[in-house]
Amino acid sequence: MNKAYDELTRTWTRLHHFDHLQSIAAWDQAAMMPPKGSAARADAMAEMDGLMHSLRTDPKLAELLARAEDENLDAFQRANLREIRRSWRASNALPQALVKASSLAEARCEHAWRSQRPANDWAGFLGNFREVLRLGRETAQRLSEDAGLAPYDALMDQFEPGMTSAEVDRVFGDLQLWLPGLVQQVRERQSHETVIAATGPFPKAAQRALGLDAMTMLGFDFEAGRLDESAHPCSGGVPEDTRLTTRYAE
Repeated sequence: MNKAYDELTRTWTRLHHFDHLQSIAAWDQAAMMPPKGSAARADAMAEMDGLMHSLRTDPKLAELLARAEDENLDAFQRANLREIRRSWRASNALPQALVKASSLAEARCEHAWRSQRPANDWAGFLGNFREVLRLGRETAQRLSEDAGLAPYDALMDQFEPGMTSAEVDRVFGDLQLWLPGLVQQVRERQSHETVIAATGPFPKAAQRALGLDAMTMLGFDFEAGRLDESAHPCSGGVPEDTRLTTRYAE
């Protein structure tokens, strides 16, 4: 019996369920929510972020993680335990107040951006974005101090575990050696070919139909997901309920 590991997985299963709800709420915020719902939604999302943070930082988890290390786990369970520990450690590096403040600032900034973007209101956007940036820098610094990484690397590790700025520089340094030559070859070949101009307009309904056809060809299960429209394309949900959004320009 792996009692400690099983208790940890029960907690992270709860977190997965909450994450599912958050993802669907974020999709609704992007695709369906009326404008006047933004403030209440931001508060609700921040409260959920705070609740999930409290679950990840429960004091009893440190002991459970230590006990689970000594249990008879298979390779899958060992990998799962490693990821649970990563999540637990990162969460403990951040105070709950910072987590909730970041959630609120990001939601407010994104909602305001929807009207600022078509108006090209950079000055208006900058006011909200400064707070997002300030809180992001504080988050990066706290993660950096905990993980012993540079602040940007600490943030990158949350999205691509193990990736560093040095590795990114190496990858792009390699691309720099051969990609310009390939681009030049493509340009030279295209210079001898007839350009097929895109002559619109392209009705939104036709664009949507094309997108749905492409998703069908790729095997998308429309009983476990859907396509909608939003100010900026995004994706989310869970494998059993995948939400995609796009936008159209006729």
